[in-house]
Amino acid sequence: MRKIKIVTVLLSCILAFLVAVGTFTFRRAGNDFPTEKAVQDLKIISSKPHSVLHPEEREAVRNYLHDRLEELGGSPEILRYDTVANVYCRFEPVGRDTSDSYLLLVAHLDSRFPEQTPKGTVCSYGAADDGYGLVVILELVRGALEYAADWNQGLKVLFTDSEERDLDGMRCALERSNSLFDNVGLAVNVEARGVKGPALLFETSGGNAALMDFYTDYAHSPYTYSMTSAVYEVMPNYTDFTLLKPLFPGYNFSVIDNLHYYHNDRDNFSNIHPESIAHYGVQLAPMLREYLTGKQYSDPEYFRSDDSRIVFTVPGLGTFNFTRTGYYLLNAVALALFVLTMSLYAAIGRVRMRNVLRNSLTVTCCGVLLAAAVTGVVYAAARLSGVPFSLFSTKFLTWDWILSLVVAGLTAFLYIRFFVSKVRKSDNFVFEHVLGLLLVMLVLSAVLLFTVGENFFLLLPALCAVVALLLHLFVYMNLMSLPALLLVEITGVSFLYNLYTALTVGSLGIVMFLAYFYLIIAASLVRCFMYQRR
Repeated sequence: MRKIKIVTVLLSCILAFLVAVGTFTFRRAGNDFPTEKAVQDLKIISSKPHSVLHPEEREAVRNYLHDRLEELGGSPEILRYDTVANVYCRFEPVGRDTSDSYLLLVAHLDSRFPEQTPKGTVCSYGAADDGYGLVVILELVRGALEYAADWNQGLKVLFTDSEERDLDGMRCALERSNSLFDNVGLAVNVEARGVKGPALLFETSGGNAALMDFYTDYAHSPYTYSMTSAVYEVMPNYTDFTLLKPLFPGYNFSVIDNLHYYHNDRDNFSNIHPESIAHYGVQLAPMLREYLTGKQYSDPEYFRSDDSRIVFTVPGLGTFNFTRTGYYLLNAVALALFVLTMSLYAAIGRVRMRNVLRNSLTVTCCGVLLAAAVTGVVYAAARLSGVPFSLFSTKFLTWDWILSLVVAGLTAFLYIRFFVSKVRKSDNFVFEHVLGLLLVMLVLSAVLLFTVGENFFLLLPALCAVVALLLHLFVYMNLMSLPALLLVEITGVSFLYNLYTALTVGSLGIVMFLAYFYLIIAASLVRCFMYQRR
């Protein structure tokens, strides 16, 4: 029986890992959104660098986009402002000259200007940034025109110039062609940071209640964390959406890959990932259809709201959309279950409160020391490689994934040895150890809830562990520790991967701090699954 359980845990964890990295979700998006024409367009658009320092190549891309919109049946315009020129096109419902409300699709047509890298000055070919955005929009327009007879709202397309140079194209459009934005009820910006991964809805305009309800109702294979809007707000990054979001309700989509394929010559056609292109499409195509055909969206104010939602995606399980009241209630439930579980374990003599508190202190100190040590290792590696270190943007450390895997593997090995040695001495260590951790996680969750407003990456794993521990008190219910373990793994792996790729290897200490918490929960739940104490 023990061997069967070990095999079950291993196979289940492998399956959960595949779910967490999108094997059964966004990687299959190509089955539902055609990318053949998009890839053909992308090959032409990314054939040469076309930054602000390449006027002839940029003009060729601009003209190509103009011609493609014309082929689709539009009457595109090239709007010139000194050295900047945007491409704009408007599509109306059949038989109408204007609409009461429009959906605006935005992407930028320029590639990144030359950047200095360890191998010299290189130019991006703009295959992903922002070729992905351009070709996705072209394919979305083509698909939407197939049901143009059913439209009740209009569609506007704006391909901006010089986004990479201080958002010049969007600034010119807003300041000198403001009528382009008349009656825009919903704006969608399509960006890319790297060449692969899921297309993440990483930012919305403020008061996102109606926006998130719409997204979770109609997008296929949605992938989002509402907390990334708050994080992005304080980071130095910007996109065209930065200028749009104070003015219009809207969304900002992007793949979030590591910086090795961003703003340099690796952003080229040979490195594209059609499944990532398709994932933009499967989310946006049904949203466009609903907006263009639904009569209720004729009011440009439809998506404006004073309320916000807490939304997060757990791959394989779906996207969870909470009102603030509902999310506060979920936090209260988690706290109540923790207090109940702690009281029951103390009542039957499985834990002593002083040992739980001692474990809380130990876990916190070890987590902080681990984060500091790992940050020191990354700093030393960056210095040895001649790469500038940044906590949130360490670029061009070419073997960063090897370093990260070695650090993670060594941490897991040392912790498991420690855990096994402690369990052999006292079975109650498992419960005192994990309850001590859960106390820390719930305290940190409360701090985040009342400061940032979101804490799902701590709350959800903690809630899973609390429920598993509570059920473990009943004979044979230890089996429920396995689904709890798998949910923790799916949530943790997907979140940590996105956190790591977004913040780069410089943030590995922060990532390992959270990974250490997840590791403690995982080891404890495996132990609970393997043994039921009568």
